[in-house]
Amino acid sequence: MSQSFRVLLVEDDDSLRCCLVEFLASQGWEVGATAAATEALQLARQRRFDFSLMDFHLPGMTGLQLFQQLVALRPLPAILMSGLASAEEAAAAQHAGFFTFLRKPLDLGRLRQSLEALIQTHFGGPLIPLRMPTTHCQAPSQQAPGQSLSGQPSHGQHAPNHPGMRRPYPPSQPPRPGF
Repeated sequence: MSQSFRVLLVEDDDSLRCCLVEFLASQGWEVGATAAATEALQLARQRRFDFSLMDFHLPGMTGLQLFQQLVALRPLPAILMSGLASAEEAAAAQHAGFFTFLRKPLDLGRLRQSLEALIQTHFGGPLIPLRMPTTHCQAPSQQAPGQSLSGQPSHGQHAPNHPGMRRPYPPSQPPRPGF
């Protein structure tokens, strides 16, 4: 049996948020998901979360600003994601205290690896490895299969069937670190 966690997910792309909720919930975790930083703050005031997964570019404020406000309420580990993923964003995430920084489109193997490392570091590790979801989200109709959220061709299969998430690399090709 895996440990149960409460995850705050802040992602303004509706379809990617749906897929991430599905993936996190497939682990048996409770997910508080929102597209807005202000709503994320309200959720954090109402419920206690174990960790957070958030986008860098949110309406109204950045993920960095949101993280600073969340940590002021109660410290919690967090993973930051970005589609632009510049060296400056990665450095800012590391400086702010994020556990790691992930580039979009998200590689599902890298996401799983990052979540397992976060849990190992902050909670003593999962009792069983993270599972792949058994159902699949649908990609937005305006995006062609095999394209990332930016519309650029992506490499590898997507899971769970969303242009913002890719299946893990084969074991011989480990994902690159976020920082």
